[in-house]
Amino acid sequence: MPPREGIKTYVPQPQRTGPSTERGDHVERHRIPTLIRWFIWLLIFRSAMSLVFALTIGLAPDSDVSTFIATNFDAWPKQMPAEAVFYVSAFLYGLTAWRWASRDWKARWVVMFMSGATAVKMLVNFAADRAVGTPTPLTQGQELSLIMSVGTNLLICGYLAFYPGMAEAFKETPWD
Repeated sequence: MPPREGIKTYVPQPQRTGPSTERGDHVERHRIPTLIRWFIWLLIFRSAMSLVFALTIGLAPDSDVSTFIATNFDAWPKQMPAEAVFYVSAFLYGLTAWRWASRDWKARWVVMFMSGATAVKMLVNFAADRAVGTPTPLTQGQELSLIMSVGTNLLICGYLAFYPGMAEAFKETPWD
């Protein structure tokens, strides 16, 4: 009589969550850098505040609070109703936060381009203004504001482009 083997039981494989390659191999997900996480929370906060402002203006359009919100926080032209502006803003901030939280590499590249292009545009306009020799030169506060704006935009572009771990956190392809 052949020897009997013991009873074999089913042992489930450990469940892994997160991204995987086309073959099904588990890939460890890199953490989102801290400043990006803070930026996502800022976008969520701005989306929530825009929604609160829109609801306030929509539910009580003649109140003093609605008038204050519409005059002080609505940056768009007055041809568009303030309520619609805040609904659109809430949607756009929420969409942007979702794209950043889902680690969409396109969002990273768009912000890098926009911040770099804004800095270059400001510098070109400043150089053209200096070359023409306008009769009203910039005050010391305006020059400082210009320098800070250009510096901040270049810092954002550089951070998104070169910060360690940024490329791993926002991969363009899931199989890399």
